[in-house]
Amino acid sequence: MAHFELNGSKEPFLIIQMQRGEKIFAESDSMLAMQDGIEIRGEARGGVMSSLGRAITSGENFFQQTLIATSDSVVMLSPSLPGDIKILNLQQSKGYFLNDYAFFAAEDSVKLEVRRNQNISSAIFGGDGFFVMYAHGKGQLAINGLGSIEEIELSSDSGDLIVDNGHLLAWEEGVHHQAQMPNRNSGGGFLSRAMQSVVSGEGIVMRLSGTGKIYIASRNLNSYRKFITTVATH
Repeated sequence: MAHFELNGSKEPFLIIQMQRGEKIFAESDSMLAMQDGIEIRGEARGGVMSSLGRAITSGENFFQQTLIATSDSVVMLSPSLPGDIKILNLQQSKGYFLNDYAFFAAEDSVKLEVRRNQNISSAIFGGDGFFVMYAHGKGQLAINGLGSIEEIELSSDSGDLIVDNGHLLAWEEGVHHQAQMPNRNSGGGFLSRAMQSVVSGEGIVMRLSGTGKIYIASRNLNSYRKFITTVATH
C-alpha cells in the first residue's frame, strides 16, 4: 500500500511513497514535485454525477487528480489552503463526514460519496446544505484545514461539544451534529437570538454528540475569505 507521511511542522507537504501499480487521488492541481514514474490524469472520479455532486456540495473541482505509479516512485503534494494536514487511517467499519474543502488526498481504496444530510437544521442553517461528503473504505485519507488542525476524541462521558461551523473539518461516523444558535439558552425568540448572533459575529455553531473523532481547524475559512475580500477592495 502507498505510504503517506508529512514533511514540515508548519504548513507541511504530503509525501507519498508509491509502489508500481498503486494509485492515489487528490484535489486538482495539488502535485508539487514527483519522481519520474508517476502518471497524472484528470478524472471525474466515480462518474459524472458523483463528480458533479461533489462540486455542488463541497465546492471541490469537478475533476480530481489521479496519480498512478508506473514504477516505484515518490510524489509530493501541496494543498491550496495555507494550513495543516492530517492523515486519517480509515477502517471498513467507520467512515468520516467531511466539511467543505476538507478533502485533500486519499488512497484509491477510499471511496468518496455524496450523502443526504439527515439533519434538517444543519442543512438549512449550518451551511452544510442538504448533502454532505462521506469518505469510507480501508486506507489513508488526508484532510486539509486553514491554520492548525486539532483532533478531539468525543465520548458519551465527555458530553456534547459545540464548534463554530467554520472551524469544523471532519467527524467520524457515530458523531451526531446539529446546527444551533450559540445563544440558544439566553432567552427570547428565534429572531431575537438570530439578531444577537449577527451582532456578536458568532453565526451558527454545531452541537456534536456521540462517540468518535472530530477534527477542527484553528482558522475559520469564511472569516478568512471576508478578510481577503476586505483587504483586496481597499
